[in-house]
Amino acid sequence: MTAAIAWAPQPIELDRPARPRLRPVAAPPSSRRPSAVVLRRRRLVAAALAVGLTVTAGRVATGWWGASGSAGAAPAAATVVVAEAGDTYWRLASRVSPGGDLRSTVDALVRANGGRELRVGDRIDLRR
Repeated sequence: MTAAIAWAPQPIELDRPARPRLRPVAAPPSSRRPSAVVLRRRRLVAAALAVGLTVTAGRVATGWWGASGSAGAAPAAATVVVAEAGDTYWRLASRVSPGGDLRSTVDALVRANGGRELRVGDRIDLRR
């Protein structure tokens, strides 16, 4: 025969006081001085931010963000370009300023050539 286990609920204590609500308390300010390493790191970060802001302000003031339209412009060294058989404005622009965006160089070549079609032997002067 097996003994039956009887389950009885635990008695509820009504006399027990309610738990106080816990409130977050701000930690008191530390009276310790930061270490030399921490101060040095803070100075380094402040200096880096100052340099970054100065450079950014200088770029904005001079228009050197790349929005000035000078990306891929023809350099002053190659001022005269002669068209050969099979050349296009794009091929001439890549010869004048290799790499980067060639659109502004192509526009300069077209303007310097009077906007007409490119012909063999055309000498395009970019100094204008």
